Amino acid sequence: MNWKLSLLVLGALALALAVVALPGRSDERGTATVSAAGVRDVPWNVVVIVMDTARQDRLSCYGYERETSPRLTELARSATLYTNAYSTSSWTGPGHASLFTGLHSFTHGTTQESWEMREGLTTFAEVLSERGYRTVAVVENAMLTSDRGYSQGFAEYYESWREGWHRDSGQAVVEFRKVLDGGTSEQPFLVFVNLIAPHSPYNSPRQFRKSFVTRPEIRLDNSMWRQYYTGRVTFSDDELTHLNERYDAEILYTDHLVGEMIDELVERDLWDDTVLIVTSDHGENIGDHEHMDHMFSLFETTTKVPFIVRQPVLFGAGVVEDAPVQLTDVFPTVLEIAGVDAADFPSHGYSLLGDTAPADREVFTEYYHPMFVLSGYSRAEHRRSPLLKPYLRRIRSLTRGDMKFIWGSDGKHELYDLASDPDELSNLIDSDVYAEVRRDLEARLDELLSTMDPSASAEPHADDSGELDEQTREALRSLGYLE
Repeated sequence: MNWKLSLLVLGALALALAVVALPGRSDERGTATVSAAGVRDVPWNVVVIVMDTARQDRLSCYGYERETSPRLTELARSATLYTNAYSTSSWTGPGHASLFTGLHSFTHGTTQESWEMREGLTTFAEVLSERGYRTVAVVENAMLTSDRGYSQGFAEYYESWREGWHRDSGQAVVEFRKVLDGGTSEQPFLVFVNLIAPHSPYNSPRQFRKSFVTRPEIRLDNSMWRQYYTGRVTFSDDELTHLNERYDAEILYTDHLVGEMIDELVERDLWDDTVLIVTSDHGENIGDHEHMDHMFSLFETTTKVPFIVRQPVLFGAGVVEDAPVQLTDVFPTVLEIAGVDAADFPSHGYSLLGDTAPADREVFTEYYHPMFVLSGYSRAEHRRSPLLKPYLRRIRSLTRGDMKFIWGSDGKHELYDLASDPDELSNLIDSDVYAEVRRDLEARLDELLSTMDPSASAEPHADDSGELDEQTREALRSLGYLE
């Protein structure tokens, strides 16, 4: 489907289609009723939780061998679990901006080159606030500062690093509890929560680490990715195993926190009045494709994310395996849940309340010139390291069906058949057998990018991390982003 046309028809059919054919029921409050189409006379509450840096294939609810997500597995029994789910990038800023606005980076402009959310964008928090919702965010990632525009539409925006929280203290759940206690039964709420775990340096509480970590004596610091990409450090098989075990422990800890927030909703008799969306902003590499962290790549390990939506009246329960979904879908979905016609707002996403996405939907992701990453290298010789030069480029991916094309601004492109090669180990870009597929995907990508904001194709500009306040700089240091 032509991309411009998809924007025009986005959401137009969402409310025209019956969502779930159920008889009317009484609400727990005793005042709301639900029609056969799932429409209520009292608005739904909405909770959106981002498990920062959670790659889909490391959650047991998606089939991972270790039991890393027991609470999400329990949740999935009464929810819709999407297996073909993607971020729009492999980094925090672009992913969250797409989730909030329903737009790709080439429109919202939040990228690795500029991680601000510019004024003039419309977020789901703004739309719901105008409809009478209480809008609250609890944010643990210091990338998502109010100063850089991420608080647009949130009447209350709690930045954990300014409160002296420890990243693994579970304080986000305490704050979530306070948010619920501070509301009224008459006002619906939208609560967004960013949980910094399982982001590196993978320091979950001991009771979770001991579930999986077999070599606790191994010590690795939070600047490992910077040292790795400049050749100052390599990782042995034992060290990679250790990092993967610690990452799994972080997933388990994050699952525990999500479970505690679910418990808070249940205890307050809010569970049946609330739509819960659990996802991630991007995944992670731990030696995959010779990469560390979530830098410089758009492989499935960094772009494929968990995506679970729970509200049986609206969504039913089950697994959706074929149709792809992206973080851009959260924006129109949240609007439709609140009774707002998403067709009134520009978006690259599709409401999950209606079957509006085309059957042959394509998945598009972007990673811009890594200006923010370079700010982690304080010394000039590291910036000029020949080992970094191959990564100083923009990359974009387009997936149609099982075929994935990765475009590089340096002319180095890649092509993968995800059906036969799900780990993306065999680059088919020079294969004559796939020459026509390559040409078709490259032409489609060119067509798509012809709609982009002209500013998105401008030359990379200088990083502005020097403008950060000291609290935020210290929080980013703790994540390994700054020296």
